[in-house]
Amino acid sequence: MNYFLLAGTAAENGVSNVDLILEYVIYAAIIVVGLFVLALLRRAGRLPKHGELKKQLAAFIGELEIFRRSAASLTRYQFFRRVSKLLYRADKLEFITAQMSDKERDGDIGSASLLIQNARDLISPYKYGKRDSADLAGFTEAIEKVKDAAQIIDNIIARDSELKARRSKKNES
Repeated sequence: MNYFLLAGTAAENGVSNVDLILEYVIYAAIIVVGLFVLALLRRAGRLPKHGELKKQLAAFIGELEIFRRSAASLTRYQFFRRVSKLLYRADKLEFITAQMSDKERDGDIGSASLLIQNARDLISPYKYGKRDSADLAGFTEAIEKVKDAAQIIDNIIARDSELKARRSKKNES
């Protein structure tokens, strides 16, 4: 019924039905694209699961070890850029774990976040000053801190799987 009303008013104003339909199709396309963008933003802003976080920490440990081994052969600029990237990655991991800790109210994830922050603090002096490749003890300590954080996440994953097994056993009974 509304279509007939719109068609009647459109005819009076000199707008054809094709123009009216085209206008509504364009509005619908804009709405669909907007919903798609919102879905992408939601996906990009979500926190990772514990398994994904473990993979990210393992990748970060690998990057730190590769850097430690190849630091002697890097130029000053390459050294600065790689340390900057590692600091950015540490900041990102620290932020993610802090957000997960707040969301889940889990102190263990908070302690992993603190270990990552400590590792970042150990790496940061190398960004502008300590260029001595023989003295990469800070990177060795940082790797150990991140490994400890990864171990905490492993323990959380084991705890979660144990709780899931208990729940499924309880639901079966």
